[in-house]
Amino acid sequence: MVASVYCQPAYVLHSRPYKETSALVSLITLDYGRIDGVARGVRQKKSRNRALLQPLQPLQLSWRGDGSLKTFFDIEPCGQLPFLNGRALSCILYANELLSRLLQHQEAVPELFREYALLVTQLQQPDQLEPSLRCFEWQLLQSLGYPIVFYDNKGQPLQAEQRYQYHWQVGFCLSDQGFKGEDLIALDAHKWHQADVRKTAKQLSRIALQPLLGDKPLLSRQLFQPAHPFVKTEP
Repeated sequence: MVASVYCQPAYVLHSRPYKETSALVSLITLDYGRIDGVARGVRQKKSRNRALLQPLQPLQLSWRGDGSLKTFFDIEPCGQLPFLNGRALSCILYANELLSRLLQHQEAVPELFREYALLVTQLQQPDQLEPSLRCFEWQLLQSLGYPIVFYDNKGQPLQAEQRYQYHWQVGFCLSDQGFKGEDLIALDAHKWHQADVRKTAKQLSRIALQPLLGDKPLLSRQLFQPAHPFVKTEP
């Protein structure tokens, strides 16, 4: 018996051509996490789904199949396609690559799905770019079982006058160098208006995600490389 799922909220993470008129599509869904499948006939010129299976478009769709590769059907838009360009668009492509690389197939991550939907919305506000991206990264880490907890490795509150190194398996450890305690405390309080706090958040995310990503570089980070070699704009 072939299992079927109906009317599931979703976003496209990645798609590529398959055979003559179909596409292989990877999705993040509300109740089933990452789902891969085939959208048959979607690349035909007369297909009404041709423009729907793209990143950022909120979807509701169904699928059938009891294997790892599903067959999608009843694909419907579920909200307007937001307009993103420049760094905001690069951020969502970066988020999609993280999900494609790190999520297990068919493992429910409803809180991560909601954080991703919030990210898509907030990236339309330039001042929310870094805060929303960091919050998404931290929810991803939590969903994968590696949450960032703003206590030291002995369970004690962080001290403003101390410095800490972050180790992905044990958390924050006292050190002679590393992150300033005052910046970490401000970060825990979501004081995003402080430049030092935003810088600390970016560095912390890099350190926490690196062991999970391994040595293979993220292709989406290349989109953040500026024309001027001395300006850094990576997420």
